[in-house]
Amino acid sequence: MRDSFVEYVDKFKLTRPIRSKQNAGVIPLGHREHHYMASISMPDEDTIHLNFYGHEQPFVTWKSDDSFEIFPPRYYSAYSVGNIQEFVPRGIEFGWNRGRIVVRHNDNSYLLQGDKTVKFKKVGPETYELVASSSECAIRKKRGSEKKFVRECSNFLDWMDLVQSIENQDRDPKQEMSDAMDVLYQELGLMTDSEFHKWYHSAATMRDTNKHEQMRLRQHAPHATSEIWRARDSFHTEGCKLILNWITEPMSDKWVTALYIMMYNAGKRAYRSRAMSWNVTLDRKAAEDYITELVKHVYFEHCFDKVPLGAGEIPTKQNAEYLKTYQLIY
Repeated sequence: MRDSFVEYVDKFKLTRPIRSKQNAGVIPLGHREHHYMASISMPDEDTIHLNFYGHEQPFVTWKSDDSFEIFPPRYYSAYSVGNIQEFVPRGIEFGWNRGRIVVRHNDNSYLLQGDKTVKFKKVGPETYELVASSSECAIRKKRGSEKKFVRECSNFLDWMDLVQSIENQDRDPKQEMSDAMDVLYQELGLMTDSEFHKWYHSAATMRDTNKHEQMRLRQHAPHATSEIWRARDSFHTEGCKLILNWITEPMSDKWVTALYIMMYNAGKRAYRSRAMSWNVTLDRKAAEDYITELVKHVYFEHCFDKVPLGAGEIPTKQNAEYLKTYQLIY
């Protein structure tokens, strides 16, 4: 817990590097056996990097004017908070707030998330002042703002009620839902499900570390509710726009496709013991709720206000999920 640029320069110059093939030249910041977790480097005469698990992105950067900038750690979790405390001087602390790392100083808190950083400067013995931090906003919903867009889908919902009332329909339309998702993928310029699985298991993708995440995300495009594991807080924007366009246009075969996509992503799944089979149901309320979710994301600026917070205040996570997006590339 050194608190000046000069102290870290001395630490860098007076510490013997690690002697190994894999980590040759690495200078440990703490215990030598933990050099992979905490190390120190000096890219130029005016800069010191304190590295947390690797040197690709420094965790803390000190400058010769005794200012230092804190970046989000490489491993971002509640467990990291206990491991990173000694990277900063006394008087500055880390905390965990609803899935987010925060920097605490003088009863103020600052988010350390995404591309947000916090910068301080030493102004006296164990005394630091904030130089820069990201401005924060609370996201407040405008009452009833989404209803106009949902009403535009009323013809689709009326048609859906009629289709759902037919008693001889398939209770578990697996193939129909799969075909509908393939139509969505193709409209977005992506591989169909069978093409993706063939590519996924090919020798050419053995070292593609992104393919596993893409596999998971594809299963929940463009947005999945809490019925689907780990996918309720993010949206594929272009896919959401596509479905809203389909169900607000005059009736066409796209309505059928949209219905099965919505059943796949928001339908209620239950096992019928007497029939010994699964069934998927999507009532009008569930469909309206799903459409509302898509509307809140696609028309975010219309549905929400961003209210600036004071310095040192951090926002709640309320409504922040409507800003979370992901990309599909295969």
